[in-house]
Amino acid sequence: MGLKEYRAKRDFKKTPEPAPKPGKKHKQPIFVVQEHHARRLHYDFRLEADGVLKSWAVPKQPTLDPSQKRLAVHVEDHPLDYAFFQGRIPEGQYGAGDVAVWDHGTYENLMEQKPKPMSISQSIAAGRVEVRLHGKELKGGFVLIRLRGQDKRDNWLLIKMRDPYARPGAAGSNGKATASTTVAKAATDKMSTGKTKSPRRTISGRTLAKRKVPVLTHPDKVLFPDSGITKADVFEFYRRIAPWLLPHLRDRPATLERLPEGVKEEGPHFWQKNAPEYYPSWIQRAELPTKDGRVVQYVLVNNIETLLYLVNQGTLTFHVWFSRVQDLAHPDFVLFDLDPGKATFGNAVAVAKTLHSILQKEKIEAFVKTSGKTGLHVLTPWREKGGYDEARAWTLGIAERVVATLPEQATVERSKAKRSGRVYVDVMQNALGHHAVPPYVLRAVPAASVSTPLEWRELTAELDPAQFNLPTIFRRLEKQKKDPAAGLLKS
Repeated sequence: MGLKEYRAKRDFKKTPEPAPKPGKKHKQPIFVVQEHHARRLHYDFRLEADGVLKSWAVPKQPTLDPSQKRLAVHVEDHPLDYAFFQGRIPEGQYGAGDVAVWDHGTYENLMEQKPKPMSISQSIAAGRVEVRLHGKELKGGFVLIRLRGQDKRDNWLLIKMRDPYARPGAAGSNGKATASTTVAKAATDKMSTGKTKSPRRTISGRTLAKRKVPVLTHPDKVLFPDSGITKADVFEFYRRIAPWLLPHLRDRPATLERLPEGVKEEGPHFWQKNAPEYYPSWIQRAELPTKDGRVVQYVLVNNIETLLYLVNQGTLTFHVWFSRVQDLAHPDFVLFDLDPGKATFGNAVAVAKTLHSILQKEKIEAFVKTSGKTGLHVLTPWREKGGYDEARAWTLGIAERVVATLPEQATVERSKAKRSGRVYVDVMQNALGHHAVPPYVLRAVPAASVSTPLEWRELTAELDPAQFNLPTIFRRLEKQKKDPAAGLLKS
């Protein structure tokens, strides 16, 4: 079918979908199912063949139940880059609506194993395609059969074969898009008006490589001289903290704070946004443009292998975006960063409690954690329709209400010289491309402190944030049944 029809239906100056070009063949061919909220919800079933994606639109969610036959309308071929496209096709464009990856993986062409072997393209021409899928939602054999003489559309049936993966009575899974298991090349920009556009996404080509457990090098290197904490200690900390930390990192572009020689005045200390080429292919990336037109490959810390690889590379602290790759233009939480400066920690506690009271009156759930340094972070989910501009405007309005309540203790004054010993309520980080310290990361300070979520009842002027550190944090976690900041993940 080629890509001519795909090109003819789209204006690539207006749609974030990838431009038509044949892709590089994978060692093992891939399949993808995309959940497409267009005029009607449907699922796009795609098989890699001949450098493109052979595609069918399936009105109902695919299922593992062999008795459930799904109509599948054969549509135009799509570029191989489309396999991990996620985002919003704008109004007025063909297929307008939201697209998310529902399932993906590799497949085997069972028609090649017949007495008369056929490729996928030959099978389509013959009207019968048989494949074995290796996905997260869809596993085992599936057959596509062309219906004859129905109407002008090229209608097929998608049917699950009876095999060990068949699930009679199953109506498919919960339908939640599995975007967190994919890698997107994402692009964001701002319109000249300053309003945020929806992100554009394409394939990264790094999805199917096998992950390997990282090897720790130079384990005896001392990274925190004041306490004698070694690289092996830091590596083990992140290995143990991973179940608590990874949910707060997942699918967020990460900036790495690297100190290869440790927390030393004379040692190197730098911030890394771009993933170098030598990083393994199984490390997921999100490609984002900068204001000057360059492209940065941000790391996505989506699994423990990536986490530990980066720690072995000298990363002590991970900083992440307020939004995820599924919708980069819209934050899913906002941050009030309470910086005591020359004020006391007790003042920071008073400001945090006043902020909490204001949010409670607005019926807005709020969470508090130590910053890992001298201050406090108050976070709340952002579930409004607006993007970063609206989120920052809202946080600034709340911060000004705190200042009006505690004029002698709180300020939104950015100039340190003008704060007069008051706690700075900083909301400026709530902006596209900025980042925040997530819960449970180690901070690059001599005390090896950890940014730690708290229950509001724990927050008192007597609290010492330095008590939460690498040597002590797991005694606390062993007593906790759940993450106090888990509510942030619901959004």
